[in-house]
Amino acid sequence: MEHVQVLITGGGIGGLSAAIWCQRLGLSCLLVEKADHIGGQLLHIRNEIVDFPPRVYPHGYDLLEDLKLHPAIQTLHPRLEEAVISIDPLTHIVTTTKNSYQADFVIVATGVSANVIPALEGCSRVLSTEFSTTAQAPLITGQDIAVIGGGDRALESAANLSKFANRVDLLIRSHHLRARTQWTTRLDELPNLRVFWETQIDTYEVRDEKIALKLRSVGSGQPYEIVVDWILPRIGVHGNSDSFPSLATFGDGYLQTDDFQRTSPEWIYALGDVSNGASYASLSLAVGQAMKAVKHISLQIQHP
Repeated sequence: MEHVQVLITGGGIGGLSAAIWCQRLGLSCLLVEKADHIGGQLLHIRNEIVDFPPRVYPHGYDLLEDLKLHPAIQTLHPRLEEAVISIDPLTHIVTTTKNSYQADFVIVATGVSANVIPALEGCSRVLSTEFSTTAQAPLITGQDIAVIGGGDRALESAANLSKFANRVDLLIRSHHLRARTQWTTRLDELPNLRVFWETQIDTYEVRDEKIALKLRSVGSGQPYEIVVDWILPRIGVHGNSDSFPSLATFGDGYLQTDDFQRTSPEWIYALGDVSNGASYASLSLAVGQAMKAVKHISLQIQHP
């Protein structure tokens, strides 16, 4: 069994920043990433990144390319396509899909995944959660789109797609919007947008290369079905914490931490989106939390 001083799980900006701080503070670390590449959510950011100083990055890929040039990352040698299966809180044994490790400390930076709609399972006309409505919207020119959700991302997507689509139907499960005012005030400006309140999808049916969505609505006067070319779910995310059932969570699977990013047991730390929740998802916050977690680990080693 391989001994590891600091095992980092997750190769997004939080995990990579933790690895940089490990090198700076003289800690040995090993980073495992379930995908075949590093970068995490950075590769799915297709819009400008304006809040990560000092540069304004055109998209996440550019930021990742800069990050890869860091000396600590160039010598990191992450173990790719290796996912954590379990962490034993008593023995410090971390089991992955390829190995078992005896870890002094663990940093969980596994990020989040998009929520899914069970009623749409197997539907071939559902756009990927990675579909960018800023960069890829022209692909749906002249087509009918159903956007599902009532938050910022759903309304932003509806606004972006309406410039190219024939019609955009916005399906909202609730009777109110969760989005900020900057998006809600734009709804009336979109002439090809229809809003369906308190509406959910029951089933779907393939019909002449289109999708007929059978709807369940609380309000009267709503159609029983709509027919669209594509469906774009924007119903939020959940923390990637399923591999850590012994750790306390809040909300949609987000790991609870203290002021130093520690979970319970205290030798396991969590940072970035998996611990922050959707409301505080931020590249800058993840980087700062990586610094705090690794510095605290360093202090524990110096003064146990």
